[in-house]
Amino acid sequence: MIYNGKEVPFPAVMQISFFKAIEALELMAKDTDQGVVNYALQLLKEVEKYPELKDGIGSIDQLKKYKKSIQKIGRILFPDALLTNEIKALTPPFYFEPIYTSTRFDNIVKASGKEFSYEMKDIDEDTFYLYCCYFILGSYYGYPAPGGGAMKLEIFNKDQGLMRTYKMLINADMCEFIPTKKAIDISREDFEELVDNFGDIKIWKKKFPPNSWIMKGVNIINLVDISLDQSMSSITSNLLVKSTDTFEKIQNSIRSLLNHPKLEMGVITLDQNKLVPLNKEQVRSIVLSKDEALDCKTDLCDYAYGQLLNKKEPLVISDVDYFHKRSESGLSEKLATSDFKSYLVAPLIHEEELLGFMELAAPGRYELNPGTMARLDEVLPVLAMAHKRFMTEDQNRIEAIIQQECTTIHHSVKWRFEQEAEKFMNQQFKNEQPVFKDIKFNNLYPLYGQMDIKGSSARRNEAVSKDLLKQINAIKKVLKYAFEHTKMPAYDELSFRLDNHKNELKRGLSAGSEHKILSFLKSEIYPIFDHLQRKDDYLKKLVDHYNTLLDPDLKTVYEERKKYDTSVNQINQRLASYLDEKQIVAQEMFPHYFERYKTDGVEYNMYIGQSISRDRKFDKIFLRNLRIWQLVVMCEMENEFRAMQKDLPMPIEIASLILVYNTSLSVHFRMDEKRFDVEGAYNARYEIVKKRVDKAHIKGTSERITQPGRLAIIYSQEQDAREYRKYLQFLAAKGYVKKGFEDLELEDLQGVTGLRALRVEVAYAENLTVDELIEAMEGSSSN
Repeated sequence: MIYNGKEVPFPAVMQISFFKAIEALELMAKDTDQGVVNYALQLLKEVEKYPELKDGIGSIDQLKKYKKSIQKIGRILFPDALLTNEIKALTPPFYFEPIYTSTRFDNIVKASGKEFSYEMKDIDEDTFYLYCCYFILGSYYGYPAPGGGAMKLEIFNKDQGLMRTYKMLINADMCEFIPTKKAIDISREDFEELVDNFGDIKIWKKKFPPNSWIMKGVNIINLVDISLDQSMSSITSNLLVKSTDTFEKIQNSIRSLLNHPKLEMGVITLDQNKLVPLNKEQVRSIVLSKDEALDCKTDLCDYAYGQLLNKKEPLVISDVDYFHKRSESGLSEKLATSDFKSYLVAPLIHEEELLGFMELAAPGRYELNPGTMARLDEVLPVLAMAHKRFMTEDQNRIEAIIQQECTTIHHSVKWRFEQEAEKFMNQQFKNEQPVFKDIKFNNLYPLYGQMDIKGSSARRNEAVSKDLLKQINAIKKVLKYAFEHTKMPAYDELSFRLDNHKNELKRGLSAGSEHKILSFLKSEIYPIFDHLQRKDDYLKKLVDHYNTLLDPDLKTVYEERKKYDTSVNQINQRLASYLDEKQIVAQEMFPHYFERYKTDGVEYNMYIGQSISRDRKFDKIFLRNLRIWQLVVMCEMENEFRAMQKDLPMPIEIASLILVYNTSLSVHFRMDEKRFDVEGAYNARYEIVKKRVDKAHIKGTSERITQPGRLAIIYSQEQDAREYRKYLQFLAAKGYVKKGFEDLELEDLQGVTGLRALRVEVAYAENLTVDELIEAMEGSSSN
């Protein structure tokens, strides 16, 4: 085999063949499109003149007389539309002499100003030998072939005066490997030995002796230009590698790039309009010490601020002393007291986001100047990517600390946890004992709502009972037939015990009934079934029929309960998705904490107040808006449910409830339980009411306050009732609820007294949007 201009040992002997392309033409000749058929037949007629094009040609020198035919075949493999875009060549197997090329390939060779010859970069003869072995292992034996490094070659571009580097990809789909008598069959043990000795060429040559295989066909070569990657690789590798001396390696790379051995490099980042050192091991700033910061508005002169923050362009200070005389800013003061006489700050921008700045400083005047930036243009994007990676790693560490120390956090309060996590991380960085402090949010107004499935426990128990009864009846059919045909009293006794279980289910499912029945079936019935299946063909059919009634995963009848579970899941999914969608709008009014749960229905908590917001000022108008939003969304969710109710597998009703609590409270994230909870004994009353109020009855009756088609608003203070009466009157006028409402006193709950409720009937109709209602409500109030 000829490699890089000389004969070298190789595992396979080349045979140039277009048999795969000819087979494709033979398939095209059977196409339903007559035009395709005619084209294929015409080409087949031509190649039939030269059987060797299919059988194989041993030397590339023999291809000249087949040139026209090869060009026609090549057009099948290389579509004309891609000839100017892709750098492709058709070559003999592993013999890198093009026999058909794309237009773009030809243009690249022409631009070199000399005849083309493959000169592999970073691939020696042994590695080239191994490449062929890999292909044989994969294509012939089907073993997971070891990967080799990418083949590279260099082509000089005369016009640019540059050497271009290309990565070469070999497509061997048009080629096959044929073992000769010299070939050694590679067993699984041989394969494992080869993989274990991946770099030992002697062992590979022993398993794949030279010229022991025939490689028949052609290869398709794809070239990918990686010149820029190659030229930047030394700098990039230092930027992206993780080690204790990464920063020093980066600095040395920059020094090499700018040919300046005394150059110093630094990195500063942008945090809330302040320049601060990047909080990363071994990374330093030139002008700032570890705990220092520069305020962009007060410590930068107008020119520096305009360049760096407004224009996002480099600030080049060729003469530090002259710059200080003219600007006298915080930045110039620090530079003037340093040992550097020229300084450069370049923005690091990734995907249009300003992340921070790279600093360069030199001891002499004008050693850094505007011309320096010309060499840094290609480096800065890579630096920006590295900076982004550092920031992402820090953010991931913050996220990991939050997840470890807390739980999944709602985005409205996430900023507060990020602050604490950053403190935690900085304590770790300073080798201090880190402590993630408890987080509190004071003076918050709570809102609570739920849409609960009416009689969910009873409905579930009823569904379970029906399924168990069906399962028991199916078992009794098997036992009845077995008893009638064998007269064995054991089968009759089992039927008697099953009747007892049926009677128990008819009286109502009690705690433990399901488990007791299923345990009985597993221990007493199923062993009998195994015996009966082997005893009688008809009994086997009965048992097989019984098994078809069972859910394959639960191994029990799961029909009525599936209807119930599916109905509940559909309700929960639709209502929860609707609530989440509406929450996006609500968050735009004012940031507030929101959490929801899927149970037998949907329930949710909201907290709003100044301590939730990082930037915006809280006013009670936002609480009022959120309360109106809650009322409207509850009515809309009732409508959503009514629209889907008729399509549920099982008829189900829901009941809606809102709890009003006008006193602000404190919410505390408890580190031991990793959850939010209210703070203080008085505020704990709110949590007790939430858990028990949906079971409350109207005083003096057995009627629950929550009823299908009605919205119950639970309150304890008359001022709350006055506020919500206004809302209900307004919503009635807008068609959300029906006119008129009940004002009811509730029975005392355990630990809770004095609760009342406004209850109103929901109107099921088209309604205004939440925004329109709030706008109208505020307008009517101002009038």
